[in-house]
Amino acid sequence: MNDDEKESVGKIAGGTTGGMIGARVGTAVIPIPVVGTFVGAVAGAALGTEAGKRLGKAVIDSAETFVDTVRSSFTSPSPAAADD
Repeated sequence: MNDDEKESVGKIAGGTTGGMIGARVGTAVIPIPVVGTFVGAVAGAALGTEAGKRLGKAVIDSAETFVDTVRSSFTSPSPAAADD
């Protein structure tokens, strides 16, 4: 996965999460039916998209490193097997 793809994934994940959280906050802060939810969702999605764009690559790189580490620990021979 290249850096542009990682950024795209981060933008989508951040925008979706930000939109959902923003909708909840907007509903609580602006008690006008539909208006508060809409305003909160739009603002949250905008903020979440920017945050995801900046953090997406770092999070995916960290996850890939973690998976590679776990995978290598299961595929490498154990120290006891090397002594035999």
